[in-house]
Amino acid sequence: MKRLTFIFSFYLFLLASSWAHESEGTKPFEKIHAHRSLEVHAHGGWESRYFSEGRDALDGKSLWTGSVELGYDHFSGGVWYGRSSNHQYDEWQYNLSLSQELGAFEFYMGYTHLVFSKDKESDDEWSVGISYTELPIGLETSLDAYYSMDAEGSFIEWSTGKEYNPLDELTLSVSTVLGWNENYVSDGHNGLNFICLRTGAEKILTESLSLVGHGAYSWSLDQDLSLPGDQQLKDFFHLGLGVEWAF
Repeated sequence: MKRLTFIFSFYLFLLASSWAHESEGTKPFEKIHAHRSLEVHAHGGWESRYFSEGRDALDGKSLWTGSVELGYDHFSGGVWYGRSSNHQYDEWQYNLSLSQELGAFEFYMGYTHLVFSKDKESDDEWSVGISYTELPIGLETSLDAYYSMDAEGSFIEWSTGKEYNPLDELTLSVSTVLGWNENYVSDGHNGLNFICLRTGAEKILTESLSLVGHGAYSWSLDQDLSLPGDQQLKDFFHLGLGVEWAF
């Protein structure tokens, strides 16, 4: 109980000291609420490590990523691809989601089909989430949960932070993420898994092109080295660089 109290006290301290917010990129798809206009976004970039559920999923290998997302009214969808630097791993994700805004709240639910080509495996995930944008001092918070049909388990993430614009063409951000495993990582421990502090920046180059980058440090919580699923759950830093297009 003392450890749990310390974790949440530390988390609240990070929230109070946050200067900016950017959603954590553990899930690759942006939920586009387009208000009856068609929007298309494309992303391409490099990640120094594959951060997933608080784990260094490729054991230090970097990841090249690309995605295309479309949104119209309450509906959005996209395709995401990731490939390791040594070409020993690749992953496809195909996503559909439905979102609804209600004042300062936004709700969504979605479906993702994942394909791991080199392993000849696949999975299906269902996700739900809620976000709120009018906390004191401009903070925003969101709670996201996703369920794996293959693992028959869920993972929950709570993120909070803030963003600001020192210049019209520059957005800076800081956010914190707290992760909880419930059999999603089936061979890892259940309960709190990690806390992560992330900073990010977006520099607008043209009306449709931006440069983006982020850096993050993740701390493992209650790692159990006797469990195979906790071997990659550790303290580590990772960063990413990329470009974004909007059409």
